Amino acid sequence: MDARRYLRQNDSDRVNRNAPRQEEPAPEWRRRSIAGSEQKPAVSFKERFSYWWKKCLTALKWLTAGGMLGALIWSIPVFWAWLDRPVASVGVGGDIRYLRADALQQRMLPYVQTTFFGLDLRAIQAELQSETWVSSAEVRKVWPDRVEVVLEEEVPIARWQGQDMINADGDILKSRLGHDFRDFPELAGPEGREQEVMQQYLTLSHQLRLLGLKVTGVELAAMGSWSFAVDDVSVQLGNEDLISRMQRFSRLYNDSLQARWAEVDSIDLRYRDGVAVAWNESPKASPITNNGAIRAK
Repeated sequence: MDARRYLRQNDSDRVNRNAPRQEEPAPEWRRRSIAGSEQKPAVSFKERFSYWWKKCLTALKWLTAGGMLGALIWSIPVFWAWLDRPVASVGVGGDIRYLRADALQQRMLPYVQTTFFGLDLRAIQAELQSETWVSSAEVRKVWPDRVEVVLEEEVPIARWQGQDMINADGDILKSRLGHDFRDFPELAGPEGREQEVMQQYLTLSHQLRLLGLKVTGVELAAMGSWSFAVDDVSVQLGNEDLISRMQRFSRLYNDSLQARWAEVDSIDLRYRDGVAVAWNESPKASPITNNGAIRAK
């Protein structure tokens, strides 16, 4: 009995599993969504206007951005031209006595006929320093359109060969017209030995300044013999034993010549043990021994 009931129950379960499943009805919200998708409602004028208005605003934004970019690109050359102006003025300063500012400005003219940022300051500096009277030149530009130059001028120490000037380093400075250099000492010597002559002049000037004397000229002969002038007195120094001969001159001046210096015309120090002095009033030189005693010839 129980076995038959179990078999019937299994057969019933097998039949139920093989029967087709019934689909559950869709929810209400889903049915409404499907129905709404099958038939779209009409679009109102307001919605259409809003849609096209947004499109126009987007296009307007792009047009505005493009216009601003175009204006920026167009304004770059204009702005650069405003920044990079042509040079309008050149100023020359510094402690200058012999150089002329207008002449220097004329020399710089080919280099300043350009714009502010086109200036080649090194080229201007090189051009100025090619002038022998310019010791150094500082060049700078001042925005918007000015160039300023500060110069350091060479200092002439003496005349050279009667036509040019010479500085303390022995560099030749071409004579400047319009300036009187007659009060400067006169130096002379072979070409290429300018520095040697200048050094000798500085040495003699220092030694004789201690005696209260001023060197007015130094000359180096082609054979190497030195001579110099003190006030209006010419002194022959020779080409050897220069230090001992200058010491002899100093002793002689202090012991014998200082009181009669105005009467002395020339002095020759080329003797081994003495000097020869030529007086203004006497046509012959008077030999003087090392101890300063004057003896007649």
